[in-house]
Amino acid sequence: MDKPPPPFEELARLVDGTESLDQAVALTAALTAIPDLQKWLREQRKHVVRTLHERDRISYTDMAPHLGVKPERVSGIARGHSRSGARRRDGGSPGEEIA
Repeated sequence: MDKPPPPFEELARLVDGTESLDQAVALTAALTAIPDLQKWLREQRKHVVRTLHERDRISYTDMAPHLGVKPERVSGIARGHSRSGARRRDGGSPGEEIA
């Protein structure tokens, strides 16, 4: 793969120019930050879904096809539930929202 998927195309700048130790360090930092990026993306998605539902009265059923999931999953997103079922690093239960 020559470049990252569309939402992350800006990351391609990490490999611009001649290969260097600085590039390896920057790529390592980006890889290490992936769990934090995923957490941030989930929090932002939750906020947007809740806002659309509460402010704009868009139903979970109407949102579902746009998100490629079932309405029940949209409801779970709005509540902050994870579908992975994996235990969180802080020891909380799967799907439990972080305060």
